[in-house]
Amino acid sequence: MEFIKHVIEGHKQLDIYPIGDLHIGSPLHDKNALDRWLEDVIQNDDARVVLLGDMIDNGLKMSKSNVYTQTMKPSDQKRELANILRPIKDKILGCVSGNHEARSLIEVDDCPMYDVMAKLDLEDLYRTNLGFIKVSFGSRKKDPNQKQVYTIGLHHGASKSKVDKFKYAIDGLDILFSGHTHTPAMDFPAKIVLDTRNESIKMVDFTNIVVSSFTTYGDYVAKGMYMPNSGTKYPVVMLNGSEKEVKVLWK
Repeated sequence: MEFIKHVIEGHKQLDIYPIGDLHIGSPLHDKNALDRWLEDVIQNDDARVVLLGDMIDNGLKMSKSNVYTQTMKPSDQKRELANILRPIKDKILGCVSGNHEARSLIEVDDCPMYDVMAKLDLEDLYRTNLGFIKVSFGSRKKDPNQKQVYTIGLHHGASKSKVDKFKYAIDGLDILFSGHTHTPAMDFPAKIVLDTRNESIKMVDFTNIVVSSFTTYGDYVAKGMYMPNSGTKYPVVMLNGSEKEVKVLWK
């Protein structure tokens, strides 16, 4: 497992736009919500993007999805996603696949998310299940000759209980992004760190964000009596380039 590394010049702040669970090709895909998010990213020079999987619905004959309700076939879903991401390809920091992309991995050893990233010449930013990003930018307030550094974890996600446990398994994180549940959430957990070198005990916190899905209500969601959640709110995580500071805005 290797870091995805980015050194970014000319920015005092970075705004991270995590996105996942688009389910392009599903009858529930909310194109209007995606268009609003995309326009925001395009207009923001400080914007950077991470992709969290289930970007396409990828309904296959052997999957739970009803292939007869898909709005386009899987190959067209990949093509559509590549076209959507192309205007912002230079802003993408990293990518992981989700369980809907994994359907093709299981069936034919091919990941649609990797295919999309390869089409955009970004395959080096792709990770199958779990990705870690190191991003350096700005100028540290205490040492102007050094850039500020942030570490970001990417995972498609699982149940809430699994995410609540897993987030404590990783040391050194500033932010952990996931999705999957279609239930947006945010919390600020902390770890007690025993620093034997400096003989100190300190609290180190990080930000945990579960993104919302860009889907509407109906179809299998209504059939399964799942509770509705807003699919129109999305987080923007603002990183300070002079001192370690993470702020979150939901738009």
